[in-house]
Amino acid sequence: MDNLEYLKHISASNRPAPKNTASSLFSSPIFKIAIVGIVLFILLAAFGIMMGSLNTKPTELTEQLYLRTNSLQDAVSEYTPSLKSSQLRAIGTSLSTILSSTSTQLNTYLASNSNDQKNYQPNETNQTTESLFAENLNTSLNNAKLNGLLDRTYENFIDLQVSLLLSQTSQLLARTKDATLINILTNFESSLSAIHASFESYSSPSN
Repeated sequence: MDNLEYLKHISASNRPAPKNTASSLFSSPIFKIAIVGIVLFILLAAFGIMMGSLNTKPTELTEQLYLRTNSLQDAVSEYTPSLKSSQLRAIGTSLSTILSSTSTQLNTYLASNSNDQKNYQPNETNQTTESLFAENLNTSLNNAKLNGLLDRTYENFIDLQVSLLLSQTSQLLARTKDATLINILTNFESSLSAIHASFESYSSPSN
């Protein structure tokens, strides 16, 4: 081995092995803490809505459900096309259609029961709360997309939100006597249950 080859050999042996950026990122404590923090925020927000609903009027609960349906529909529409799994994309597409249809129906219902039917706007507190929720959900999904973990994160986060929507819908059904709203909620609950079942039976290719 001549001097040049010897130096190359020494250099190569001392050079650190290339790191898998994505793997090191996801295994880092900071990333794990961030994900746990976002998940906890979403769960706490949902818990807060459920606890607050105990003394909330049906109209207020309907508005909260309407806003959450909008937020989830926006996220599903944004990230479903980027999913690798065709099965997961099909679930997301169906969910998007259900959310869009129900959102329109709830908006019409709320407007018809408001003082200003032409310019109905949810109250500011509900809008602020929902805006923060939507921002955190979007951050989670966007980070997952950038780092190649969108399918797994989408499956877990969106199915969780479907479950929470089912809970909100069930609570509202137990509180309202309005026939129009009951019809909307009954259909919504049935459709969401089917979506939840699809998520439960979904088998990730990585499993």
